[in-house]
Amino acid sequence: MSILIKNSRNFLSAAAVVFGICVATGNVYAQQSSDKTKADKSMSADKNKPTSKSGKRDGEMIVEVPVIVMVPVQVSKNLAMDKGCWVKLYDKKNFEGDSLLLIGPINVAKMIDPFGSNWENKVRSLETGPNANLTIYDNRNFRDEDKFIDPDKRIPDLSKKMGFFDNFRSMMLSCI
Repeated sequence: MSILIKNSRNFLSAAAVVFGICVATGNVYAQQSSDKTKADKSMSADKNKPTSKSGKRDGEMIVEVPVIVMVPVQVSKNLAMDKGCWVKLYDKKNFEGDSLLLIGPINVAKMIDPFGSNWENKVRSLETGPNANLTIYDNRNFRDEDKFIDPDKRIPDLSKKMGFFDNFRSMMLSCI
């Protein structure tokens, strides 16, 4: 969870900086791409003014702004888990510590999460969904020894003494 908090703080900081730059420059606004082409055509109709290709018009700047749709975590998590093809990894035994939810089908050649955190050799417990078959490998790129984990399993201790290997570096999650 601390990974998400750190990255959301970084995201909010970056958004504040971008907003500050837009406010500081003044006369900055956003418009839809279709409006921009109309504005360019109307400007090119006037023979005295050149067509604006740089995005500037009469001291104003046109900025194309990406639209970000944020879905509450609980809603997206529930929709994904209803499918039943998922695995939840924990960095501590007994389903404690930071966790990473992966929705299948997915093949993970290197245990790097979407935020850049390295989960290689850190998974200590896991849970699988009712429609998930999980294959874990000892090395990257699905090489060497592998173990199969059936659907709807809760494994509180992934270690050699429990019949697994202490670390895994790649995995395949398939749906049934």
